Amino acid sequence: MSDINSIELEEHIDAYIEEVWDELVADIAALVRYPSVADAGKAAPGAPFGGPVRDALDCALDIARRLGYATDEDEGYVGWGDIAGSEPGQIATIAHVDVVPAGPGWGTDPFEMTVREGWFLGRGVIDDKGPAVLSLYAGAFLLHEGITPRYTFRALLGCSEECGMTDVHHYLSGHAAPDFLFTPDADFPLCNAEKGCFNGRFVSGPIEGGKILSWYGAEAPNAIPSESVLELAVDASELPAPKVHADRISVEAVRPGVCRVGAQGIGGHASMPAGTVNAIALIVEYLRGCDVLDGEERAFLDLLSCVLADTAGDAMGIACTDDTFGPLTISGGTICVRDDGRVAMSVDVRYPTSTDNERLLAVCEELAARFGAGFEMDWYKVPFLVGAEHPAVRALLDVYHEVTGEEAKPFSMGGGTYARNFPCAVSYGPVGRWTTVPSWVGHMHGPDEGAREVDLKRALKIYILAIMRLMEIDL
Repeated sequence: MSDINSIELEEHIDAYIEEVWDELVADIAALVRYPSVADAGKAAPGAPFGGPVRDALDCALDIARRLGYATDEDEGYVGWGDIAGSEPGQIATIAHVDVVPAGPGWGTDPFEMTVREGWFLGRGVIDDKGPAVLSLYAGAFLLHEGITPRYTFRALLGCSEECGMTDVHHYLSGHAAPDFLFTPDADFPLCNAEKGCFNGRFVSGPIEGGKILSWYGAEAPNAIPSESVLELAVDASELPAPKVHADRISVEAVRPGVCRVGAQGIGGHASMPAGTVNAIALIVEYLRGCDVLDGEERAFLDLLSCVLADTAGDAMGIACTDDTFGPLTISGGTICVRDDGRVAMSVDVRYPTSTDNERLLAVCEELAARFGAGFEMDWYKVPFLVGAEHPAVRALLDVYHEVTGEEAKPFSMGGGTYARNFPCAVSYGPVGRWTTVPSWVGHMHGPDEGAREVDLKRALKIYILAIMRLMEIDL
């Protein structure tokens, strides 16, 4: 059993996967049922991110205990299951049980997992509840086979990955970091480099007697909206029929003197804007062609047009790239009319080492001022990198190659995962280049989020082998 390349080991792994698979799928479905959107404003004792997230964490910890883990938690911020090792040291995985809001546009119930043609559909099936269950079952292979690992294996379960990762900040303030960790929250082969993250919002100048009554976009700043809805104090008869993107723009009367403008885009994750169509941008360009707004409202439309003109930051003057991380990306996410009457739109920037937070902030503030608006900074994180020659990184790449036969080279990405919060960590799967997605399957953070069953099975095998291989490395 100690030889990871042995035919016997692979046979045991394959048999284990077939034995537990139906139970594993049922556990994913059970976890998906919780609408676990983290909300610190609804904190309670033992539930710092609200009741639904606490319920999801309890569900995951119940799964871990049933599989044989010794479980514990950090005051509801993070939970975990342990399998004690024979030597000092810790190898860990971390996945999250919180999710982004469901948002509009679903063809299925987002919180009831649907199985269709070999695909699982539901909020969290791929980001990150499905992978969380995979990580628990991957470690449980050791228990199933009666193997005492060399190092303690810890399966960490986070609760606020989608809204700031304060869960792991709290955990690391009182617990030692693992010697090595991977998170199943990206793609295969392996991501060892994550772009910097820069988040804030553009805010219009004071608006008096404005016509924009309400405006909605994405449910979260790190999502590209697939739908946006605007209500205007304008009679529907005053608005022309859309000439551009007519199939994506709708105008309807709400009541005399008030109309609703809707846009259908193509949503997605803010870190991967290729192939998306931002629904806010569709409304912005339609309104600019209507000439029904003036003053601060018109100026803010012109600002948003510049910000949303492209996803590389060319129009804003922030476009840049480097050899490790590739090009900067920017997207608009949420939009609203605030209580003070100003309109605000969030932006999500993923940036390489050829720029920095200070320059991005200066450009955003200068651009906003040019249109009589302002910019409010939320948070930023600098780019993150673990060397490709680290023995644990090499081990994970070797496992991927052995299982798939594909070339395995690390890559960088715009997504921000838990990995960047730990001194030695990477993101690893759960899907890869073998995945072809049908038109009715959505991406993470979008409607009809989906995961292919065969991909998850293959990921489970990779994770089991990866844990076994990591136990052979001298920490």
